[in-house]
Amino acid sequence: MSDPLFDNSDGNTPIDEDEARGLRLSWVRTRGDLNDAEAANILKGRRAIRSPPLTVVTDDLWLRRLHKLMFGDVWSWAGTYRLTDRNIGIDWTAISAAVRGLVENCQTWATFDNTEMSVARFHHRLVTIHPFPNGNGRHARAAADYLCGALALPPPTWGANTFDDTTKLRAAYLRALRAADRDPGDLDQLVNFMWS
Repeated sequence: MSDPLFDNSDGNTPIDEDEARGLRLSWVRTRGDLNDAEAANILKGRRAIRSPPLTVVTDDLWLRRLHKLMFGDVWSWAGTYRLTDRNIGIDWTAISAAVRGLVENCQTWATFDNTEMSVARFHHRLVTIHPFPNGNGRHARAAADYLCGALALPPPTWGANTFDDTTKLRAAYLRALRAADRDPGDLDQLVNFMWS
């Protein structure tokens, strides 16, 4: 069975040739190898950050730093906004302004609506912007986790209490995101997934 390194099926973001050259690890040959390397880097990166306050979590430079900590051992471009358009996400030229707008809006939401709904709104918008060449969903989930910590909210479980099969869990997550895509004002399905 084929296991292409840059498989873009099942919602994976395609990696273009220039981005593929940014792979730092010569031993990575399959998607499984890449997943293992990224998982180890994410764990290392997440351990390096301890409970940042709201002013830090809602800073676009910190969001880039978080991505670099999570993926910098694997990709040379980690923490750098993408420079090409994708089949998902906004136009690449608008990313920087959109992320700055998002973090400013999030500071307002957190002031007036310090709830799981604000975290889901932040997460959904960050995924929608799709600022990086790869790792956007994992990065946005980590950012949402840190936002919950900054707001003293319970951390999301990301469906772990409902799904024991990763394929079903991923499908439920994508369904919840797509429901929010159809109606950004209706985040109930995403909130339910995030805390289920």
